[in-house]
Amino acid sequence: MEALLHNVLYPLGWLVALLLAGAGLWRITTGPTTLDRMVGLDAAVVSIVTAVAMFSLQVAAFGFLEMIIIVTALGFFTTVAFYYYLAQPKGSAGEDFNVEREGRE
Repeated sequence: MEALLHNVLYPLGWLVALLLAGAGLWRITTGPTTLDRMVGLDAAVVSIVTAVAMFSLQVAAFGFLEMIIIVTALGFFTTVAFYYYLAQPKGSAGEDFNVEREGRE
């Protein structure tokens, strides 16, 4: 079982993580919309977390759990904040509705 894990499953996992990272980077660079680029960023974050978890399992060093939690939280909060920013209503000139123009009452 140990040989199967090291000779088959780890290389297969690394291949999947690299393919996911490549797909995420491709979507970030060529995405036609900003939301497509955000999906690519999420895919890249998931692939980074997957790679760190596999490396941690492969070398049997479980001290990387904090790094996994931090990268996951950064990816999640970045996505939420950016979607919140994109959901804000914009005026015809691109400014927020909540900001009053100078000279208007």
